[in-house]
Amino acid sequence: MTIYGRMTWGLSLLTLLTLGVSFVVISIVLDRYQERQLDQALLQVARAEAEEAPHNHFSFSSRPGPAANDIGPLDKYGVIYDETGKVLSATHPFDSSPPNRADLEKQIDTPFDFVFSHHRLRGVVVPIPGYPNRRLMIAASRDDLEGDSRFVRQAMAISLAVAVLWLIGAIGWVVRRSMGEHKRIADTLHRIAAGDVKVRVSEAVSDQELRRVGTDIDVIAEHLARLIDHQRRFITYAAHELRSPLAALHGEIQQALRKERSAEEYRVSLTAASKASSRLKHLADELLELARAERASKEIEAVSVETALAEATDGLQPLAREKDVTVEHQASDYHVRATNSDVGRILRNLLDNAIRHTPPNSLVRLTVDEAEDTDETVTIRVWDEGSGVLPEERQRIFEPFHRSPDARAEARGTGLGLSIARELARKHGGDLHVAPGPPTCFILTLPRLMDRISQTFTV
Repeated sequence: MTIYGRMTWGLSLLTLLTLGVSFVVISIVLDRYQERQLDQALLQVARAEAEEAPHNHFSFSSRPGPAANDIGPLDKYGVIYDETGKVLSATHPFDSSPPNRADLEKQIDTPFDFVFSHHRLRGVVVPIPGYPNRRLMIAASRDDLEGDSRFVRQAMAISLAVAVLWLIGAIGWVVRRSMGEHKRIADTLHRIAAGDVKVRVSEAVSDQELRRVGTDIDVIAEHLARLIDHQRRFITYAAHELRSPLAALHGEIQQALRKERSAEEYRVSLTAASKASSRLKHLADELLELARAERASKEIEAVSVETALAEATDGLQPLAREKDVTVEHQASDYHVRATNSDVGRILRNLLDNAIRHTPPNSLVRLTVDEAEDTDETVTIRVWDEGSGVLPEERQRIFEPFHRSPDARAEARGTGLGLSIARELARKHGGDLHVAPGPPTCFILTLPRLMDRISQTFTV
């Protein structure tokens, strides 16, 4: 049996058990209620007859029988006994062979059931006032009570059957619909696990929690698709970037081994091989740095923005002098929550990028301030006088190995600097993006720790 069938039958049986117990309890309560009504009527009639018996010469009056239900009074059956147990008066059916008084002595003022001539009766025995040793019994048939009980039980049984059939259908429909949605979500997860990251739950889901699960699965699938696409492009770009220096290195080695050469020719070949291997080493270092940037940092500390800016600026002075670029930075007493090495790497990458892309004899500026929307973030802006970044390139420039056409033409850089900078910023709860230009402005945000004292330096 499928899970749908098991759930349907399980819920149906549970419902059947609950309704069945409820109907049994209702039937018992109703029987007890009607029986109490009959007992009260029997006692009322018996005591009234006992009061009037001495005045009626110990015979029964024409008083109607007890009223056991809404139909009306029942037939009244009665017997009056004297002190010796002799019958003084009796109604049908006790007139021919009344019950023995001795059998009734224990039932005084307490209604009881008994069988007489194959009929089930309910009766009560009461003493006659003024004649304490004389007894009067009033009885009534239980047929009406039992008929009512049978009718109620039959009605409840029919109601139970109809309710169970309806519930089986309703529960089956609900279970099929709900489990259908579960199955669709499970199938989607199975297909995603098998590698089909384009599949989506997407169809309408009735249950709110399942709808949230479906939405989360779609978001996860979209993230996986982007990650896989990013991974494929990363591998393609890495292979492409590695192939050129490897080909150059391999060619120089093969050329050097092909025949005997002079010392000068060997020096030229080894110089070219050294350049190719240096580029390979630099690319490997950058790839390792990118991988490290994606891992969570274990040692968070208070990093002085002033110190980090000064160190980054000092380290890039040779490149700035080579291009005749002036670097101006605003030092401050801000501190950020990060690691000193990561903040230094971010600033070096941004400054290196700015110096390389700004025209000669121009200015690169770094400014530091609080974020506009919160005082819990420090914003560092790196300005250069370049032509800016095209709108369609503003996200792509942060992708690994992405380089501008000019940089590719000059075989300059690895295209990993901005990717590493953004990953490091996000690892510490910050971010990095580029503003519309020109001029070009990269905006770095990092979590702030304390206030600042501002000052401007030029190198």
